[in-house]
Amino acid sequence: MNKLKLSKMNMCVVVITLIVTATILYFNEYRYYGYKVSIGNDATTFVRSKSGFNETYKELQKELKLKYSNVIITNTFTLDKVKVDDVSMFMRGNNLKKIMLKKFDIVVDAFEIKSDNKKIAYVSSENQGKEILNGIKDHYSKLVNLSSIKSVDIENKISYESVKVKTGELYENSEIVREVIEYNDKSQTPLIGVKIVGNIVKDQEVLPKTIMTSSSELMSGVNKTIHEGASGTKKVSAIVTAINNKIVSEKILSSEITKAVQNKEISVGTKKTTILVASSINSPSRGSISSFFGERWGKMHKGIDIAANFGEDISAALDGTVSYAGWETGYGNVIKIDHGKGIETTYAHCSVITAKKGETVSKGTKIGEVGSTGNSTGPHLHFEVRVNGEPINPQGYIK
Repeated sequence: MNKLKLSKMNMCVVVITLIVTATILYFNEYRYYGYKVSIGNDATTFVRSKSGFNETYKELQKELKLKYSNVIITNTFTLDKVKVDDVSMFMRGNNLKKIMLKKFDIVVDAFEIKSDNKKIAYVSSENQGKEILNGIKDHYSKLVNLSSIKSVDIENKISYESVKVKTGELYENSEIVREVIEYNDKSQTPLIGVKIVGNIVKDQEVLPKTIMTSSSELMSGVNKTIHEGASGTKKVSAIVTAINNKIVSEKILSSEITKAVQNKEISVGTKKTTILVASSINSPSRGSISSFFGERWGKMHKGIDIAANFGEDISAALDGTVSYAGWETGYGNVIKIDHGKGIETTYAHCSVITAKKGETVSKGTKIGEVGSTGNSTGPHLHFEVRVNGEPINPQGYIK
């Protein structure tokens, strides 16, 4: 009895071993075998079995006939048994359907959607076209970043034309939306223009004004900044119109000051020195004024430029003593004359200096010649008048 049981057990072990061995051999030998799906000489994909392929193919045909009014399918494909390198190469279900739609010779009745008579894409229906346009509108509505949106409209004339088209030329909504947006970004004339009208609330800088006031305490031509000023801010509510992601018009509805602006204040001197009023100044050179006293190119021009020929005489504007005669950076060859009571005149860019430091000169005496030394673009005389070190406008005193 024990021998019989032992014999049965041994037999079971042998049978199980054979089954496992056969399964392993079958699995290793046949797991990589399937069918190559080809159109002409080109392989489109691989499937595990003919039955699985046929079942998926029938499902696709049914779906197409439900979606399109007319479907023409030409069976130009072939199935050949092959061995593949990796089982992941076998396609089935929806992935296989997508390949069939793109590669097989399937023609359907569809529509060509156009914008101002320019082709956008092929769509299965006008409803799909509307979904695509809504996707484009949603994209630009988010880009404009408005507080609220009143309306979103397509600027172009949209039309649909019935066409017969291969399913390989039909794309998903997201793909078409992306293509249109990429075209719009690159082209000066967008394929689709989305007009967006809505409200925006934003903080806006308020720039200070410059207020000039007269001061009899400052010398004429002397300006003094009383307050530098500071920008303010205001909250602005506006209605804007945008085409795609660019705002093309803006109408202010209301504004509220959130930080007061501080205007810049400058006092302009009007006081004239007694000596200058009494005597006035001789013109230091013959010629016309080519550049005036005051702000120039973002900097203060502390004198006037008198255009004159190279070598023209330069004469002392008032009686005085030469306090400097030599080279100075920017001025080139320069002469400075002290006239007493804090008044000094400067003559720059000279070609020749004839006066000497310490020399007493009379009004009208030659002290040098016109040139273009230092920072100069051509022959001229740069002439300054300073009172207690502050530059003033000489024009009011030259007779």
